[in-house]
Amino acid sequence: MMKELLKKLKIALFTKRCDFCGEVVCFDEALCAECSSLSRISEPICPKCGCSKQDCKCRKYQKETEYKAVVAPFYYEGSVSRAILNMKMNEMPKLINEQSKWVVDAVKKHYEEIDFDFVTFVPMRKEDIAKRGYNQAKLLAEIVSKECNIPLKDVLRKKRKTKIQKRQKANERFANMYNAFDVKDSADVYGKNILLIDDVKTTGATLTSIALTLKAYGASSVYCAVIAIVK
Repeated sequence: MMKELLKKLKIALFTKRCDFCGEVVCFDEALCAECSSLSRISEPICPKCGCSKQDCKCRKYQKETEYKAVVAPFYYEGSVSRAILNMKMNEMPKLINEQSKWVVDAVKKHYEEIDFDFVTFVPMRKEDIAKRGYNQAKLLAEIVSKECNIPLKDVLRKKRKTKIQKRQKANERFANMYNAFDVKDSADVYGKNILLIDDVKTTGATLTSIALTLKAYGASSVYCAVIAIVK
């Protein structure tokens, strides 16, 4: 009886949230029911879009990418989409700790034969970082760098303000991101094999724009990793 009362008291006083998506869970649970049974993107995967080959639509749309490949553990749906939105928009940066575990696993699994010179991340404007308080892609890249034993380098900058990608139509996203990024003056990317980190890939417009920029400065290759991919 006393143990049950103490448990109810703890739940009432201390809100416990799912480590992955941030939803409220029971005090003795680390993950909610949905996050406890997450399904990964099934293999084999298409390196161009990162989707399972059974879901791949690359031939239909015939879009070229400037990056060599992209990998992700999940599709952007269900509790995964909720997790990323909570992490980015609802001041829950700590969720990246659990989400990153899956990205690290995908990088180790799919890029085990790639000798990366360094990891970098999709940059944000200073004004946007000040407003949010952090760059989620940088937080993710820091963990990937540590767990995969690949140096982390901050080599990119965002040159101009862009419209919010999720509000753009698919064919507008590439134009929105065109020439939006540049390499920092002190950065050395020439001849480098680079792992580029972001949180979500939708059309691939952001990753393509950055990969094109890095290659224009002489990068040898750009590979990408994200938490989730929009089918």
